[in-house]
Amino acid sequence: MRATILGIQFRINPDSVSHEQACFQREVGVYVDVEFINALDDACDWSQSAELMKKYQGVILGGSGELYFDGEKDLADPARKISYELVEQLRPLFVYLFENDIPTLGICYGHQLLGAFAGAQVTCDRTQMKTKSHELKLMVDRRDYFLFSDLPESFHAHYGHKDSLDRVPEGSVLLMHGGDACKVSALQYKNNIFTTQFHPEITFEDVMRKMNNSPEYLPEGVVATEIFKNDPYSKTILQNFGKFVALRTEQNHE
Repeated sequence: MRATILGIQFRINPDSVSHEQACFQREVGVYVDVEFINALDDACDWSQSAELMKKYQGVILGGSGELYFDGEKDLADPARKISYELVEQLRPLFVYLFENDIPTLGICYGHQLLGAFAGAQVTCDRTQMKTKSHELKLMVDRRDYFLFSDLPESFHAHYGHKDSLDRVPEGSVLLMHGGDACKVSALQYKNNIFTTQFHPEITFEDVMRKMNNSPEYLPEGVVATEIFKNDPYSKTILQNFGKFVALRTEQNHE
């Protein structure tokens, strides 16, 4: 049986939706199939999560360039209101994932959603907000974590975010640290649920294309190649997640 991962998206711009799908497919599609649901689609009935998850052996919670928990926006801003509504709408799914320890990878906004569900506050900390590549260090022995197989102790990962978790949620383990500029870089919940504030699905080439198409994301007077590094390692995390889901599914059906 070939495993299937559910990719849950939180993007509005159609080009961003399709690009994220292509990135996920590229990194894990060799190992598993991926089917996508946009959480902003009102047709999603998350109260039936147990039934929904019968089709899937893993979950990826994607990023969002349009939604914020804070983002230095007014409390009444729709981008903030939707985020807090999503935590409640997705609560049945999150409860199911945690109760059954379903292999899950939350990325950037997905990292923040699961952090908020677990009790952390998501705030706009100007010290941590960034659009750049940033160096991270493992806080655990990589030999104990399938997600970090074939990774060095430190590497650069690609970021694009305003909000961040204010703390490590109770019951989770801090896996990676980026100093004061990224205090909660990666987390583990239970045995099989992981989140990253950075984007392991995006390559240097992806970043360059994004910056060329959206130069407004760059600080004034800054060239993209000055702040992004061609570091190949972070995508290994997503590839390892796909391998893990595939192997786990195979073993469960032997």
